[in-house]
Amino acid sequence: MYVAVLEEKQKLHRMIDCMGPEDVLRMLDYAAFLRYLEEKEDAEDIVYAREHRGEPSAPLNVILKNYEKKYGELKE
Repeated sequence: MYVAVLEEKQKLHRMIDCMGPEDVLRMLDYAAFLRYLEEKEDAEDIVYAREHRGEPSAPLNVILKNYEKKYGELKE
């Protein structure tokens, strides 16, 4: 697993090294935008969880069983 991560990092470094300055700035802007979206979604999830804290929940296996009955086997 560690070797795969190291190889991926090296591949990304090579890609960045081949980019021009404007492309690197665009990539950094896009990464910041993705981080913003993730933080926004996390904040929305926290609000939703707090608002629905006392409600009962269904076990995942029940949800998956109902999904598969309706839509067929779940593919990974």
